[in-house]
Amino acid sequence: MRITNRFRGFSTPSGGFTLVLGGGGARGLAHIGVLKVLEAKRLFPSMIVGTSMGAIIGGMYAQHPDAGWVEEKVRALLQSKSFLKIGLEALAQDGAPDGIGTVEKLYGRMKRGYGFLKSVWSAGIVEVPVLRQFLSRLLDDRAIEQCAIPFVAVSCNLMTGEEFACKRGPILLAVAASSAIPGVVSPVRLNGQYLVDGGPTSMVPVDAARRLSRQPVVAVNVTRGVRGTKRVANAIDVVLRAGAIARMQLTEYNLRDADIVVRPRVDSFGWADFASMDDLVREGERAARSMFWKISSAVRRNR
Repeated sequence: MRITNRFRGFSTPSGGFTLVLGGGGARGLAHIGVLKVLEAKRLFPSMIVGTSMGAIIGGMYAQHPDAGWVEEKVRALLQSKSFLKIGLEALAQDGAPDGIGTVEKLYGRMKRGYGFLKSVWSAGIVEVPVLRQFLSRLLDDRAIEQCAIPFVAVSCNLMTGEEFACKRGPILLAVAASSAIPGVVSPVRLNGQYLVDGGPTSMVPVDAARRLSRQPVVAVNVTRGVRGTKRVANAIDVVLRAGAIARMQLTEYNLRDADIVVRPRVDSFGWADFASMDDLVREGERAARSMFWKISSAVRRNR
């Protein structure tokens, strides 16, 4: 493989495509499967744009275009004692009405004990240095401009409500901002802005990709739908489900501007279901294979 683009004027070479990787917590592990299939077929993106887990996986691949390396690096972190101590697997096992995800349940737990007290006196339960420490086990502490493949981490400006696409500067800080869940992780200060997870503005940042590249846009959506029969038990469930519906509608609206949308079947997996990594990667592989001919055709037409 030969990657020639090194951010000269931030333009992408002809004949490629822009890969957009969306957020979705553990469901974002399906991105690894998509990358494995594209790599095996010798299709490499000219640019990667990601938010939240999509920024983490996308940033790793942009630095080291080797899907097998990305998979093993992530697996090693998920099996580490420091990660297991977080206890996310307990959240993954909790039941909730359809459309009410683990993040919402995590907010509920914040109301109890230390989490509630800390959320009153600070901007998040988890401080940015802690998140950066975890990310440093996955990403090289280098500038985004040094990536082998041009990379953009998309986050949300908490003060203006606007989408912020970070394409230069420290990659650890940019990815930390893109994955800073509001209320859980403190906002990241970057270039005079307060930045949080890109989900509030776009779970799949197709708009940012369109602004930055003229290449065909291939978007990978790992968000979960809201259809189902689980009972909504109380007023809080109603409010949370309504919020989930709003996010789903916004996501689908943004996806209209993508040339191709890859949709791994991940609805049955929770936001914190990291123990299901193998299954999630396989779902990503299956979805990418089913859409490969469309991606390949779009790339050929662009040459």
